[in-house]
Amino acid sequence: MSTTLTPQKPLQAFLHFLEKEKRGSVHTLRCYRSDLNQFQRFLSDKYDHHELVGIEGDWVRSWVVHMMQEGRSPRTIHRKVSAFRTFNRFARRMTFTDRDPSNGVTLPKLEKRVREVVPERNIAALLEGEIFPDSWSGLRDRLMLTLLYETGIRQDELIKLRHADVQASRRTIKVNGKGGRERLIPVSQELLDMAESYMVKRPGVSEFLIVTDGGRELYPAFVYRRVNHYITETSSLNKCSPHVIRHSFATHLLNRGADINAVKELLGHSSLNATQHYTHVSTRRLKDAHKGSPLDTRGIF
Repeated sequence: MSTTLTPQKPLQAFLHFLEKEKRGSVHTLRCYRSDLNQFQRFLSDKYDHHELVGIEGDWVRSWVVHMMQEGRSPRTIHRKVSAFRTFNRFARRMTFTDRDPSNGVTLPKLEKRVREVVPERNIAALLEGEIFPDSWSGLRDRLMLTLLYETGIRQDELIKLRHADVQASRRTIKVNGKGGRERLIPVSQELLDMAESYMVKRPGVSEFLIVTDGGRELYPAFVYRRVNHYITETSSLNKCSPHVIRHSFATHLLNRGADINAVKELLGHSSLNATQHYTHVSTRRLKDAHKGSPLDTRGIF
């Protein structure tokens, strides 16, 4: 007996595809689910249409206008429409629909954004200083910040890092990146020693390397709070996310003359295009350094 197609089925199939086949991160799934559910609610409220398929181009345009009237930033609007376009490509492959209603929709112009980077001297002052509490949680925070900066891993990759992924004999860590792609990243002996000391003092039993104060698996808000606390204490940034640490890692490497292809592999980028953005940031920083702000000589690895 055939089952009736429920309004949610295309969206559920898409999210299942992202999770099981594309192996998207928890953060990626949460963003797609939120953006697409918002569009679905808009369609339901304004057009009494409860699906993300079978819609008109004017409805997508109306959604864009609605978001602009709400005061959404151009970058947010681009992201939400991009989420729908990604869903629609999947829906067309699965024959849920045969057209793209977002084709030809005009989006607000994006302003060129310069990503913030923490200066090397501030990173050095943080990681080599005495700001971390003399306690187990302080050691945990120092290890967490050192891992983020010394390896450039993403927040989700840090959260998923297991004790078994630290390969002391090879002086590397194994990182499970986007799409299930694994990569090995070299680390310093100092980081390995820190991790060993941390493991001796860590409470509870968990397969994950970094844990909360209660010995449980990390979660994004916890990581953000700890990173933001320490970076804003030691730099002029008003707020700082783990991704800013990742930007800093890549920019500092390129400032030191690292090969862009090597940086691409360290970051786990699937395309060199994503890495090339840092060459522009690096050039700007080098111009600043030439004017009288010499780069710190502290080694990355």
